[in-house]
This record gives sequence, C-alpha cells and structure tokens, in this order.
Amino acid sequence: MLEGAVSGYLAGKIFPEKDLFKIVKRHAFWGALIMMLPDFGFGTIFFVIILWRMYTKLADKVGVSFLDNFWKLVGFGLLVNIIVAFAIDLLMTALFFLEGFIIYFQFYFSGKMFINVLKSEFDA
Repeated sequence: MLEGAVSGYLAGKIFPEKDLFKIVKRHAFWGALIMMLPDFGFGTIFFVIILWRMYTKLADKVGVSFLDNFWKLVGFGLLVNIIVAFAIDLLMTALFFLEGFIIYFQFYFSGKMFINVLKSEFDA
C-alpha cells in the first residue's frame, strides 16, 4: 500500500516516460518480493537476475543494444549499483526491518540512473 502511493508519486517526478516507469516498477516489485521471502541462500542470485533483466529491458526500450555494448553497460550498471547501494545503505542502516522496501526503491533509483547513462552515452 505504501509503495503504491510512493510509486505513484515517483512515476511523474522521476520517470516522465510511462513505459520506462512500468519496466522499473515491475522489476522493483519482484526484486522486493524475492528479498522478503525465504530464499534458502539464493536471494542475491535472484536479485542480480531481476536487476540485470531490468537493465536489459531499459536499454532495449531506450534504443541501445545491450549485447552490442555489453561491457560498457555492465560497467555502468555496476557503478550505478555501487553508488545507489552505498547511498541507500548509509541512509537506512538503522531500519534493518525494511529490507524489502529498501530493495524496492533501489530498483527505482538505479533504473533512473541507468536510463540517464543510456541517454547521455548513446544519444538515445
């Protein structure tokens, strides 16, 4: 319920492109859900798969071939994730019980940063 209200607000402010927002929103939901459920040690693997699937879909939607620019986009994706994860971890360390909520917004912000990198680097 809370993430729905916040994502509705973020939809217009951070993601003016509705189709890109839908991609990020869908992957944020699944990433948060996976991290909240018991995962028997596979949570990080699922998180990485969902995150990079989101990045691939965003690149395709913006008009950048992920496979043709694989190493460059992997570098950008890693850099974006390090920056976003560090900033969110720093701010939310005390709120350990909100891991799913944190993951949800990590997808939002990393998706937005990745779109900006795609647009600035590839003139998409």
